[in-house]
Amino acid sequence: MLHYVTGKGGVGKSTIAAAIAIAAAARGHRVLGIELGPRGGLARALPPDIEVMQIDGAAAVGEYLTRRMHLGRFARPILEHPLYNAFVEAAPGVRELVAIGKVRDEYELQKRWDTVVVDAGGSGHALEHLRMPATAEQTFRSGLIHREAARNAALLRDPQRCAIHVIAMPEEMPLGEAAQTVEALRTLDLAIGRVIVNRCTPPAPAEVEIPTGDPVVAQVLQHALDRAHAQERGIDELQRRLGLPVIRVPRLPVMELTAQARALAWPLAELA
Repeated sequence: MLHYVTGKGGVGKSTIAAAIAIAAAARGHRVLGIELGPRGGLARALPPDIEVMQIDGAAAVGEYLTRRMHLGRFARPILEHPLYNAFVEAAPGVRELVAIGKVRDEYELQKRWDTVVVDAGGSGHALEHLRMPATAEQTFRSGLIHREAARNAALLRDPQRCAIHVIAMPEEMPLGEAAQTVEALRTLDLAIGRVIVNRCTPPAPAEVEIPTGDPVVAQVLQHALDRAHAQERGIDELQRRLGLPVIRVPRLPVMELTAQARALAWPLAELA
């Protein structure tokens, strides 16, 4: 399975992506983690026994073009020419299209992995990547680019092979951005996976009596109760808006990233 993980910045996307990878590895899958963009949280969160690669920049574009276009001995002079770098920087969508193509190469063509988990970055960045294959497929009506874009677009639409998970926290802005992201994925007809709400606290009991003897304690308890109720209202509204259930992931104490990812693997085991 190919898993894409995205969401608003700061919601714990990399840790959730690592947890999905760890859960898959625990089932005996051969797992690859991929970061779209600079090397960051996913590499730090994954244990050493799970391989991680980074896809970004002109070098990645060059490697992909060399493999797919069979440049042979012409590859190095072309890729070292100043006009090549200028083309990669200026051409709209080239990086995004090639990044998706390289992900597909690793998942389908290399035949080394049972599960590939992609940390796709923030929602806006991820949507730029995910919409590019369909855009290129429509723009180029024939030829190599059309064929590659069509294959990549088909993969991203296929729920049997791909799942795009959207991560949020139980707060108004992250929940709202998650809803907008899922709606954008629906517009693009892409394979929506699960909405995962990270850092949830347990729901408050139905009836809680706030003690009045100590005003400081009463204030702290009332604040915690208000936050718990706000969390439940936000999650309920998200589920009604999208018509989708969510996976709740618990808030953890401060700990090292890999330990967090291991702890979160169990609530995400169904995705593996």
